[in-house]
Amino acid sequence: MNKSLGFSLIELMITIAIMGILVSLALPAYNNHYKRAKFTEVVLASNALQRAVEVCFYTRETLNNCDSFSKIGASKSDYLAPKLIANIEISNTAGSYKITSTASSEASISTTGDTYIMVASINANQLQWELSSASTCISEGTC
Repeated sequence: MNKSLGFSLIELMITIAIMGILVSLALPAYNNHYKRAKFTEVVLASNALQRAVEVCFYTRETLNNCDSFSKIGASKSDYLAPKLIANIEISNTAGSYKITSTASSEASISTTGDTYIMVASINANQLQWELSSASTCISEGTC
C-alpha cells in the first residue's frame, strides 16, 4: 500500500473556508477599532484648544473675552489635523461655553462625522470641562 503524503483537496478547502469565516468576523471589529484610534486626534485637538481657552480665561478673567479663535490668539487651522478633523468651533451662547470638534469620515464610525463636545463651567473661579451628552461619539463608541 502507498502512504498518502500531503493534504487532500477537501482538507485544503475546509481550512480555507474556516480561515475565511474567521477573517470575516474579525475585520469589522478591527475597522471600528482603527477608527476609534484615529478619533483620538479629534480629542487631542479639542484638548489643546481647551488649554488655550484656559490660559485666556485665567489671564482675562472671563470667558466672554475668550469666545473666538482670534481672542485666544490662535487660528482655526492650528487645530485642524489633516484628514481627521473636519471642523472645530468655539461657541458662547446663553452662558453656555462649548468647544465642538467634528471628525472626518475617516475617523468616524457614522457617515456624518462623530462630534466631540466639551462644555465649560466656572466653579469657585476655576474653569472645569465636561463631555456633553450631546456628543455623538458617545453613542458611536469612539470617545
